[in-house]
Amino acid sequence: MRRFLIYLILYFLISCQTSVENKVYNSGIHIIPEPLQLENQQGIFSINRSTTLLLESNNWQEEAYLLKKKLDNASGWELSFSDQLTNNCIRLRTDSNLGEEGYKIEVDKHQTSLFAATKKGMFYAVQTFFQLLPAEIEGTMPKIKRLSIPAVKITDNPRFGYRGVMIDVCRHFFTVEEIKKQIDAMSMLKLNRLHLHLTDNQGWRIVIDKYPQLVEYSAIGKTYNEAPYGPFYYTKEDIKDILEYADRHHVEIIPEIEFPGHSLSVLVPFPELSCTGGPFTSEQVFGYEENVFCVGNDSVFVLMENILREISELFPSRYLHIGGDECVKTYWKTCPRCQALARKLNLNPTKEHTVEEQLQSYAIKRMEHFISGTLGKRMIGWEEILEGGLPDEAIVMSWKGTEGGLKAATSGHDVIMASMANGLYLCDAQGANEVEPAASGNYSSYLKNVYEFEPVPKDLASDKIKYVIGTQACMWSEWSSSARLLEYMMYPRVLALAEIAWSVPEKKNWNDFLRRLENIQVRLDLKGFNYHIPMPEGELTTNKVFTEDSVVLKLENSRLLPMVYTLDGTTPDSKSLSLPEKLVLHNSCIFKVATKTLGDKLSPIRTIHVERQKPIPALKKEYSENIRLRLANGLFKDESEYAKAEFYKDTVIGSLSEYNKDKFDFKKPSLAVYSGEIEVPETGVYTFKSNADELWIAEKRLIYNPTSSRYYAQKTQVALEKGVQPFKLVFSNRLKDGFASCWYIIDFQYQLPSGEWMKK
Repeated sequence: MRRFLIYLILYFLISCQTSVENKVYNSGIHIIPEPLQLENQQGIFSINRSTTLLLESNNWQEEAYLLKKKLDNASGWELSFSDQLTNNCIRLRTDSNLGEEGYKIEVDKHQTSLFAATKKGMFYAVQTFFQLLPAEIEGTMPKIKRLSIPAVKITDNPRFGYRGVMIDVCRHFFTVEEIKKQIDAMSMLKLNRLHLHLTDNQGWRIVIDKYPQLVEYSAIGKTYNEAPYGPFYYTKEDIKDILEYADRHHVEIIPEIEFPGHSLSVLVPFPELSCTGGPFTSEQVFGYEENVFCVGNDSVFVLMENILREISELFPSRYLHIGGDECVKTYWKTCPRCQALARKLNLNPTKEHTVEEQLQSYAIKRMEHFISGTLGKRMIGWEEILEGGLPDEAIVMSWKGTEGGLKAATSGHDVIMASMANGLYLCDAQGANEVEPAASGNYSSYLKNVYEFEPVPKDLASDKIKYVIGTQACMWSEWSSSARLLEYMMYPRVLALAEIAWSVPEKKNWNDFLRRLENIQVRLDLKGFNYHIPMPEGELTTNKVFTEDSVVLKLENSRLLPMVYTLDGTTPDSKSLSLPEKLVLHNSCIFKVATKTLGDKLSPIRTIHVERQKPIPALKKEYSENIRLRLANGLFKDESEYAKAEFYKDTVIGSLSEYNKDKFDFKKPSLAVYSGEIEVPETGVYTFKSNADELWIAEKRLIYNPTSSRYYAQKTQVALEKGVQPFKLVFSNRLKDGFASCWYIIDFQYQLPSGEWMKK
């Protein structure tokens, strides 16, 4: 028995050591982004206690220690350096023909050689080397005793020089450590530009010594919901910390200071720089603002030049982003100073541009002249800077689609493609609104949408292709109130971006990308990242009601991954029952379902209450269109506070449209309760949806939206008898993490058993 126990323990230990290599997601080669040339060879290179590191130049010490640290941590050994070539070594070698970011890797059973011409190239060679190893090397203490990599030859360099991600730290703020964490992921994926959106209407997030009022007044936002947002900002020491970290990871940090629009955070402490004179309040409110810089006031340019001098001294980047987008020019039309400047410049409306658009062009050109001439940097601006013409050195960031980029490149301007219409706005939904967190925009940005984007417009002349210098994904943070939500929106779409930016189109393969993605997701897991796994869709209601003997559930997800489920209300895990194509149920139950990756990671759990119901009897009365409306002042955040409402108004209206969203001001929180009747045309199962806080039908609460949601995200079913049924709609007028609930029409909609949608 003792000998048997010893054998059992040995078998267990061996199994633990070999299980890593046998994982499905570790099989094959799984590099993201896909290299330019990859040739499989025979055999493997084993890394063991006798493996040595050989540097052919002292230039590679930093990269060698990075490699050694990871291997030591993964194996539990201490790999040693050697100045002698052996049959079991990893060599870091120089090849001056590989360019700034190119590299080569050659692996046979005796040695591994990493070649580069620059430190950046060698850094990328090391990142690819890591991806040849099992994903578990990213763990804190993996102790993998049998480390090996396949024999390969890789020659690689990037398609584009600019491979970027933008993070908006204005709408919601992210700490130094949270930004560093994103730099870690970017460098693993060979992304080399982090664009920080540092200023906007909702906040000023960086200390400017000459103007301390900027963070004093605008690093904090009024929410009209008791607690303010902030103060949140980076000190100059914070920025230096980020810059130093980014430099070690070969990521260039590009600061953005918005001008002339999106500038309310400056006008709060300096209202005299606007056309109207203020006063203004710093608010955590989504959207853009009509009050912008007064371009007819020369003091605006003095302030901006002083700010940009400090920014330029702090950030070593060759680029400086000036914004330039969505500048509302309403007040410029009537502003005496702006109109005086227009007359001085002899501006007149043309077929292409209004006087005010030409004023913006003047302001942008003036700032570009300062940035290039005095600061010695290149200006980047969103595509609106095209209005009225551009200086030769300005770079256009095309965000609405590819049309702006096409126009800029055709006219000889460098372009960075960041197309919202093609999925590169990472704030947009990754799936159905009913199952995903609240998100921005009107576009769905599925992973496949991002992966299939081509940055070079097909209509661009061949001699102009050189002006498309890169591509970028933008993470606007209105809906991402935490770093966990930020990462959920960024990954894995940033991985798709990395392949767009690095790999040539003919090397891209969607199905193979999905295979490789499984491995990288395990690495992200081990690094502590949150990421999106497609949610089970198909059934998009919070419950499933049936009145007959059975009901069929049919679910799907956007990447055709397996799904697991339970029927007893317990939380499914990776070993739970696999969901069939059709699931037939005969009884009420709590159905919980999740999507599963090859690494056994589950998506967030969806809970669907499956209910066999008898239709709720109708009221024995004639239908009335009248609606009772009760109003109360004050902040009511959830159901526990609705009962405390003291109504100052109790009246009757003829329809919901009679007292709707335009009657409310989010700066003055309040509560409205509408109650009335609907006329149900037939007996059966009805689906209801609303963006209001609560919807009650036949005295059952069907909808509850205490936090942010979008586009009728909650849908619930109920069985009703034909006839008159009562409703109650509760609307809490307030800001929900920066989104004003009164921006929605206050209503509800319902779907008849026949499938037709009706609106109340």
